[in-house]
Amino acid sequence: MGTIGNRALERNSFCASCGASFTPWRSSARFCSTRCRTAAHRSSTAACNATTARRKARSAIKSAPGIVATPRLSVTRNPRIVVDERWSGMYRLRLPDGSLSDMVNLARARDALASLEDARQP
Repeated sequence: MGTIGNRALERNSFCASCGASFTPWRSSARFCSTRCRTAAHRSSTAACNATTARRKARSAIKSAPGIVATPRLSVTRNPRIVVDERWSGMYRLRLPDGSLSDMVNLARARDALASLEDARQP
């Protein structure tokens, strides 16, 4: 195997992102360009971040007392914390009249629920 400058003369490799044939600058090169390397990293990171966010939201729901994860609307007498349908990691209070409060994080939802329960007790 000879070299031209710093570039090894090897057989062509295939890009792991776009599949194009390229001559690598080093033996361990996986991508044909910075653009392909960045695109592959961003797509794998986005999938990883989405999975991590779903896991965190599920574990927060399971571990938090008084939280009910329900996709359907129901009218209850007691206010409770429900998971927001659109935004993971965000919550709302289901009020006694069936309406939903503004979207808040879990800590603020717990505080709001505690203040509502304090206000209801004589």
